[in-house]
Amino acid sequence: MDKLNGLLDWAPFEKLLSVIYSSAEGRPSHPVLLLFKALLLQTWYTLSDYALEEALDDRLSFRRFAGLSASEKSPDHSVFSRFRDQLVKHGVHDRLFDELNRQMDTKGLMLKQGILIDATVIEAAPKKPRANKDGTGGRSPQDPDADWTKKGGKYHFGYKAHVGIDQGSELIRKISMTPAHVHDGNMLESALSGDEDWAFADKAYDSKKNHKILRGKGISNGILIKGTRKRALTAVEKRCNRILSKLRCPVERVFGTLKRSYRYCRAKYLGLRKNKLQLTMTCIAYNLRRMEKLCA
Repeated sequence: MDKLNGLLDWAPFEKLLSVIYSSAEGRPSHPVLLLFKALLLQTWYTLSDYALEEALDDRLSFRRFAGLSASEKSPDHSVFSRFRDQLVKHGVHDRLFDELNRQMDTKGLMLKQGILIDATVIEAAPKKPRANKDGTGGRSPQDPDADWTKKGGKYHFGYKAHVGIDQGSELIRKISMTPAHVHDGNMLESALSGDEDWAFADKAYDSKKNHKILRGKGISNGILIKGTRKRALTAVEKRCNRILSKLRCPVERVFGTLKRSYRYCRAKYLGLRKNKLQLTMTCIAYNLRRMEKLCA
């Protein structure tokens, strides 16, 4: 915890968070930076709001990281919920992610040799709705933003997390979230930073539109080539795909870490905006731990 605390200049984060109410006058409120750090602890240790409150009361290392003195009472579990609502309301979490990446770039951790682009399905928090009478996927009254997709021969209901990962450092540079029905190939441009040399992605991104986007930005094309019924891949194209697959495969390792270590297989909240917050906090937490390893 102490090492993680010393990795960053936290003052810019506190400034960004200052749009959220925190005052020494009137009813006592907790510093916003303390609450943000508490959400990081919650993400790293996959804690509920109740468990986070108890851990902050019990663990000295948690209190020191968050900035709680020995005599201070930890925030109530309801405070964390209200704080998340404020993050979503003001859209601060996106700026916090950008600030973290800016500091990592300043330290020379972003290599910018290439970007690894992919998406993963995140199951919705409510139970899957039943299919409609016409056979199409039903909608959830609890979470109307969630939608259906088919992957690996199975139907999934929820969202897609789209990421752009720095080749070599395996730091997450770009994130976006959509309902699950949105095709991966439509999200290539949102995963680009514009300063990378190469863009690597699987066959879902192989389209004339995406090739044009990469040419326009001066980024070399590392998208796997997709065959069709009318045109099979040549031996050269198959060989190219094998090489490109090896270059883009670290993105699967990052997804594996998010899903195993952070249990990010299922959404915790209802609605696209709150679940984008969960994705952002998970990626901030991941990047901080990755940053710790790169700086070791």
